[in-house]
Amino acid sequence: MIKPVTFRNQGQQLVGILHVPDWLQNGEKVPGIVMFHGFTGHKSETHRLFVHMARALCDSGFVVLRFDFRGSGDSDGDFDDMTVPGEVNDAERAVTFLGDQEFIDRNRIGVVGLSMGGRVAAILASKDRRVKFAVLYSAALGPLGERFLSQTDEKTLRKLDAGEAISVGNGWYLKKPFYDTIDDPVPLDVMGEIRVPVLLIHSDMDQVVPIEDSRKGYEVVANLNEKNELYTVEGGDHTFSERRYTEEVIVKMLEWVESLGIRSSD
Repeated sequence: MIKPVTFRNQGQQLVGILHVPDWLQNGEKVPGIVMFHGFTGHKSETHRLFVHMARALCDSGFVVLRFDFRGSGDSDGDFDDMTVPGEVNDAERAVTFLGDQEFIDRNRIGVVGLSMGGRVAAILASKDRRVKFAVLYSAALGPLGERFLSQTDEKTLRKLDAGEAISVGNGWYLKKPFYDTIDDPVPLDVMGEIRVPVLLIHSDMDQVVPIEDSRKGYEVVANLNEKNELYTVEGGDHTFSERRYTEEVIVKMLEWVESLGIRSSD
């Protein structure tokens, strides 16, 4: 069963989809997962990647929430005002919303993040003890400030300083707060605080976020939990767009989550 839902954060409405197993009985408590989309993405993600993932997780016994960050998809706000700390704040609120559902076991909530959403998931897992496991797909874990500013000239920087939104391509615009806070913090600097299991999945041919980000992230967390793992998709792209890669990463995620025993409340 899928159910459109809304919840609020800082006076704005966020729009999501809740996937609930059809067999769920009244009074039954099951684990939950919140999904965080990528930069300029939305709750379905490119080629409906998040839909496929959510369905698979739901079929495996999880209630799944996928939603649009403020300024993205159908949610309130403008993308111009997007910041990573703002999305982390939305992520916290989404975990609260999911945990408030009567059929959710609050002690068994995990997160899944793609690209910039993986950045959000890593930061959240480093500080929010409600998160019990994290799956990071093609996660942007390294410093990004210099990368985002590298193609801006002095005239554009003056526009930013004047409060104007500047183009980041394909019809998207951002304001100065995004650039000021993009590395506050850098996930690689805080992932040492993650004590829960982490699965990093990355394609070796990713042209958007280099696999080195996940390799460095794994180096940080490798010895923090025996379940931590880095899985390399050979030949895949940033969003696993070929069907065989989509199926591969979903199967890997399901196998890894199953190995955690998270579906059991014992």
